[in-house]
Amino acid sequence: MFYKPRPGPGGSHNGVVSGFHIKSFPRVWNRWAVVVKFFFGLIIGIVLASQLQLLLISSSACVPYKLSPVHRRLKVNNIQERTDNETRNRQLLLVGVMTADKYIATRAKAVYETWGTRVPGKLVFFTSDSQNATDDLPVVRLKGVDDSYPPQKKSFMMLKYMYENYGDKFEWFMRADDDVFVKTERLELFLRNINSSQPRFIGQAGKGIAEEFGLLSLEYDENYCMGGPGMIFSHVTLSRVAPHVKDCLKNLYTTHEDVELGRCVQKFAGIPCTWSYEMQNIFHHSSSGRTAFTGPLKSREVHRAITLHPIKEHAHMYRLNNFLQGVSVREKIYEGLKIRREMASSVEQLRKRLGPSWVPPDLNDLQTLGLAPSLNKFVPQDESEILTWNFLARSVDSTETVNPRRAIDAPLREGVEDVIREVMEGINAISKERGRVIDFKELLYGYYRVNPRLGVDYILDLLLVYKKYRGRKMIFPVRRHAYLQQAFGPLQLRRSPLVAHESSNRIHFVLPLSGRLAIFQRFMNNFQRVCVEPDENVRLVIVLYPTMENEDPSDEIKSIVLAFQRRIRGRKLQVELIERQEAFARAAALETGKSSCQLEDDCLLAFIDVDMVFTEKTLHHIRSHTIRGRQVYFPIVFSQFDPSFRAPLTYSVDSEIAVDVFEIDDDRGYWRFYGFGIVSVYRSDLERVGGMNTSIHGWGQEDVDLYDRTVAHADLAVFRAPDPALVHVFHPIACDGSKLTDKQKKMCIGTRAGTYASQQRLARYWIDNHSYAGE
Repeated sequence: MFYKPRPGPGGSHNGVVSGFHIKSFPRVWNRWAVVVKFFFGLIIGIVLASQLQLLLISSSACVPYKLSPVHRRLKVNNIQERTDNETRNRQLLLVGVMTADKYIATRAKAVYETWGTRVPGKLVFFTSDSQNATDDLPVVRLKGVDDSYPPQKKSFMMLKYMYENYGDKFEWFMRADDDVFVKTERLELFLRNINSSQPRFIGQAGKGIAEEFGLLSLEYDENYCMGGPGMIFSHVTLSRVAPHVKDCLKNLYTTHEDVELGRCVQKFAGIPCTWSYEMQNIFHHSSSGRTAFTGPLKSREVHRAITLHPIKEHAHMYRLNNFLQGVSVREKIYEGLKIRREMASSVEQLRKRLGPSWVPPDLNDLQTLGLAPSLNKFVPQDESEILTWNFLARSVDSTETVNPRRAIDAPLREGVEDVIREVMEGINAISKERGRVIDFKELLYGYYRVNPRLGVDYILDLLLVYKKYRGRKMIFPVRRHAYLQQAFGPLQLRRSPLVAHESSNRIHFVLPLSGRLAIFQRFMNNFQRVCVEPDENVRLVIVLYPTMENEDPSDEIKSIVLAFQRRIRGRKLQVELIERQEAFARAAALETGKSSCQLEDDCLLAFIDVDMVFTEKTLHHIRSHTIRGRQVYFPIVFSQFDPSFRAPLTYSVDSEIAVDVFEIDDDRGYWRFYGFGIVSVYRSDLERVGGMNTSIHGWGQEDVDLYDRTVAHADLAVFRAPDPALVHVFHPIACDGSKLTDKQKKMCIGTRAGTYASQQRLARYWIDNHSYAGE
């Protein structure tokens, strides 16, 4: 259809296009323009987008952009592959320990010889710029740094050194003090579950003590990692902070090294210390100061933490290490028990499948150690084999002792506490996921029994406190019965290592003596039979003190010694006498005997008392259990009860040895587990622990002092074992308060009370001699 033309402006006419009137052209053109613009914009967009993608993929700049799924997967895989390659080329951890010259030989050495040897990577000590010796420890002396406190410059320069020398060799870097203990196995497991390619600053978050609130220049959302329990940096964090160490040192706001280090990390790495409540348990700092970790170590904090701080005395570092090594041994024993139980279960399944004709392999201990936990493991065959239960509450009710009710002794209390702690750890193993925690409050009552072959059984009634902190918060008490079994591990026999050429070493006996002529004669008769007649390679040094009695038998004693010397003249066995004129002191006497050994070779010393009798087996035990530079022997001797409480002995106390003196039973005496007076030690090892404490006068306490110092020494082990061939013959004990300190007098009275008779003998004596009212 055609429209009639109309005159346009100025009288002219517009033409006709494609049979359309000129008036309809704008409408058609608009439609075509939209289509053309769409396709033109689409083409330009595709071209620009493709060029931009190529530019961004090839660029190393870290600019956020959106990729297609294909390109995104390619980029993530490339980054992951590059990160994995870098991680594989790195070791896990570098630990830098800040110390001072005065602590190199004590704290630093203790760290290096305990947990420092187990670091999953490398450990380095950092100290001041001096020329002092470092005892072969890995020590770095920082230039221009001294040991002044606070150690701000030392801490920052240590991080700078670690970055410049090890920045590309480790995933994680730890800053630690020389008074912190680190459980390296647990730290390794902790770190391997965290991505080290991200900026991380890990430790126990702090904001300062109450007195410092508002004085540390920290904002409400800022914190720092406390330096004491240790702080950990990922290699990314260290790479961002270390280049700016000098800038951080020029802008210090406080004297606290850890606060300023946290401020520096916040400024240049852009991250705070880990905000986590759990970190105070993982990186544990005790508020007890110098007394921290000096008492009992069986606590929840010691078991749960990865780092423990502070340990001010280096001897306590060794003590804590020994304790945790014992815990590790028990855990490995438990793992072994679980493996045996799995093996026993597999054998049982095979027997069911293969039939009764199948003969299982001979597997040790599976019949006992492979049994699943049960209170019915042991089935008695008759009435005499029934195991009785002991009742446990505020006291112990038991048929095992003469007194049916007694106080809970320390070993039993410790054992029950260990069991309860393990129960609570098992209950709270997944408490975080469930949003609750259950705390132990009190043991209401319990039962226990001991099977020497299988273990200890417990039935405990526990009062607990249930705390729910997720959702509807609530706290209420609950009771729980626990049926538990502490299984014994496999029986292990350990032989004391022997040194072949020392099997015939000369033993230098040191005998302190003051008076007691008849007892000395008995000792010499025993010495004659055991050492003189077989011509043993021994030397007896008698350190003689005058007695305060009216008749001093020193002359008679010297006559006996002179007769012995004449009798053994020309033989390798020797008897010597050293006279002292001052008041008797056992520690000084033993030190004198030690000093009398002037041989070029080391001397094997054996401290003995005049009340002791022994056999040739004791000589063998001394030589085999005492190892130079490694082990000191503290034998457990058998001490006789007062013979007046039982049938008379067939010996004369004057000079002869009782024919039944070496017969051991509970009615004749007891093992002196807490007696340390008899000891054999090499002279060099005695000097290493400081020798005898000659400031202790009189008789008593000097042996405990020596034992404590030997146990605390890192290089020496203490070997203790009952020796049936070493017997302390009974003698009356006089506790003169005028000559003894209060502590010595208390120990003396306790020893005298313990030597009267056995509990059974005393109970029978009380029953036979007790007069009941009204009879």
